Amino acid sequence: MKSGIGAASTIPALLLTLLLLAVSVGNGFAQKYLPSEDFVKAAVVPEPIKLEWKISESFTLNATTVIVVSTNSSQQERAVAAWVKQGMYNLHGINPEIIVTDLVPEQNAIVVGVAESNPAFKDFVPSLSTQNFGSVREQGYVLSVSSRKAFLIGLGIPGLTYGAQTLLQLISMDNYIAQYVVPPVEIADFPSFAMRALLLPLRDYRFYAQMSDAKALIDVAEMLHMNTVIIQVDNAIKFDSVRGVARSSPLEKDTLRAVVKYARDAGLEVIPFVNTFSHQDVLLCPAYPNLCLDKSTYDPSNPKVYARLFGIIDEILEIFEPKYMHIGHDEIRALASIPQKKAAELFLSDIRKIHAHLKEKNVQMMMWAGMLLNAAQFPGQYNCNGALGGTYALIDSLPKDIILMDAHYRQSKADFPTVDYLLSKGFRVVGCVYNNPQVANNFSKYAAGKDGKFLGMAAALWGCFNYDGMATPRKNIRETAEAFWRGGIPAQDPTGEEIPPNLR
Repeated sequence: MKSGIGAASTIPALLLTLLLLAVSVGNGFAQKYLPSEDFVKAAVVPEPIKLEWKISESFTLNATTVIVVSTNSSQQERAVAAWVKQGMYNLHGINPEIIVTDLVPEQNAIVVGVAESNPAFKDFVPSLSTQNFGSVREQGYVLSVSSRKAFLIGLGIPGLTYGAQTLLQLISMDNYIAQYVVPPVEIADFPSFAMRALLLPLRDYRFYAQMSDAKALIDVAEMLHMNTVIIQVDNAIKFDSVRGVARSSPLEKDTLRAVVKYARDAGLEVIPFVNTFSHQDVLLCPAYPNLCLDKSTYDPSNPKVYARLFGIIDEILEIFEPKYMHIGHDEIRALASIPQKKAAELFLSDIRKIHAHLKEKNVQMMMWAGMLLNAAQFPGQYNCNGALGGTYALIDSLPKDIILMDAHYRQSKADFPTVDYLLSKGFRVVGCVYNNPQVANNFSKYAAGKDGKFLGMAAALWGCFNYDGMATPRKNIRETAEAFWRGGIPAQDPTGEEIPPNLR
């Protein structure tokens, strides 16, 4: 589903399925969220931070329902209202009229707007003036539904968009009256982290036809309030500046451009990712073995490396036009077999060269944190490889504007002191998880409330081309998106005691 301004107004079949799975079955009413492997019981995914059920009748949607925007609403606000209208029509055949007015009808109206630009709307939702919307205020929203009308008020355009997604998920069929309804709720919602990212290894997709799968995963991530996609490229495309680097049957550049545009049209930040120094078995080393220390590590002391590497980087920047670029730079095992002083020189010089090149292009650099962490200092923590060449000792020599991604995939511990360490060194940090929902939950809980230099969380879909169909990666996204939004999945309410009797 595209929620960005100027994006397509249709809802793909995959999203139809996702939305229908996100509302309840049985009596037709949306139910309180019950965390489980079965997401059918979820009224909203991710569950709002604050949700109160009202003891009243549901809001009935019918032929006279209207969507109201104010006379001074922005083009973006009106685009969100149009998106809600299109979603209601595509999903349920409801086609409400959009009216522009500052006089809210007494009933059967859905009011859509941003609080700051619509003070008259703000008065209808008192909780807006007192509710704390966290550190990412522009991503918060209020959804207040009574039997007569509904107010969808965003603290910014992102929040208004997330509220629209929640509203669409809440619509269900009331079998008793044979009409679609929105249950009576009071929602005040906002994310725990500014960045909630999907790491999509596009290099894993072998064929053009699989790009529809990549776009479908972007759709799911967007609908579940993720706001960033990190696309790993490596040898997925044929580069003009170097020969023999691309894999067999590479993607066309225009195919990659189309995926980037698709994600950006959805309102997502799009970040390219290409491995540097290590993992060169999928980039420089097969084509240029004379430039490499071993089959998977190039030699930073050879200036010819950068003539080719920067050519690759520049082509990727031309396609993505990004604010950020992830350069990998992890698991550099070749450093363990050379003198530590030499290893330190190679590691540091490589980072500085790439950083300077990206800074000249006005692009901020991201990299893995693993080579800056010593496993002996952090027992039980995953992905601490700084003992390879002693590179962990170089952390204070790196430019502080680098964003470090701290990856924890399979650890059993619920604390993540590596985050505190990296933050104490003055870096901005992003956490990263893989396919273990408990790790995603633990990491999100631990990191929630950290200072502003902790930017957010990312979910990697490593090996996604090996999956049998799309069910597994979609499930992974749902589980991690829930944890990322809330800062950990909430406790269960298996008895349904929190649900008003008329909605059980």
